[in-house]
Amino acid sequence: MIVLWLACTSNPSVSTDRTDSIPSVVTIPSGTYQIGPLDGIIVSHTFQRSVTLTYSFAIQTTEVTYAQWLEVTPDIPNQYCDSNVQPHAMSPKHPVRCVSWCNAVVFANQKSRLDSYLPAYDMTDTFTADVDVIYCNEQAQFVRLNQEANGWRLPTEAEWEIAAATEESTSIGWYRENSNGHPNPVAQFKPNKWGLYDTQGNVFEWIWERFGDYEMRTITDPFHFEVPLEEVYTRPIKGGSYLSPKSALAPYNRPNASPSMKHPAIGFRLVRTKLSNAS
Repeated sequence: MIVLWLACTSNPSVSTDRTDSIPSVVTIPSGTYQIGPLDGIIVSHTFQRSVTLTYSFAIQTTEVTYAQWLEVTPDIPNQYCDSNVQPHAMSPKHPVRCVSWCNAVVFANQKSRLDSYLPAYDMTDTFTADVDVIYCNEQAQFVRLNQEANGWRLPTEAEWEIAAATEESTSIGWYRENSNGHPNPVAQFKPNKWGLYDTQGNVFEWIWERFGDYEMRTITDPFHFEVPLEEVYTRPIKGGSYLSPKSALAPYNRPNASPSMKHPAIGFRLVRTKLSNAS
């Protein structure tokens, strides 16, 4: 696949150079947080609830870009997912996409090793970046998260919602009405209160755990699905995308997809558990 590295925005209010001056990660402190929709509204298995994190975690300020992907592995996924998506100019600062959940967890372990961290995922030697659709869907449920590891991993749904907190009147990103039908370079809009970019729109972001119902109680350190839905092995995707209507960008929305799904509107960002001041 040939990728044309060109700046592709025609909007004079945004810049493609902001990633040169922003930090690569920010730290979300431990504490108790309120997540979910306000006013007791229940939306897509979601309601407002209290989540306590006994640890802090580092999270990438942007979705993983082409440039960041290539720092870890030379194998760029087909960015059009072998679909009829209209080709468009790309750049190293575009979010990498057409990445399955399986691709993302393999990449996370690869990056952990490269950065001298303990990989967060335990998986078989046959679980590799090029696993086929059937194997990915069958084996994803057997990938185990080592909660004592300091390596890169996908965020839990609670971590993502905490980190994606927005000021609705000012924070927005690329969505159906302004994206011109394609993803755009990261970090062109104002960051949210934590310093994260593109938590609304651009590309959906994969979540670690299986999709399940929330429990009606305060929870602590939810690393796994709480109430699994019978025979449901999908994973949440969060934040909306360049194809989404503006109304679908709320952090508490919970679409989900099969682990093997590769879609032009799905990417990811990574986190690391901060086990100590040295980690």
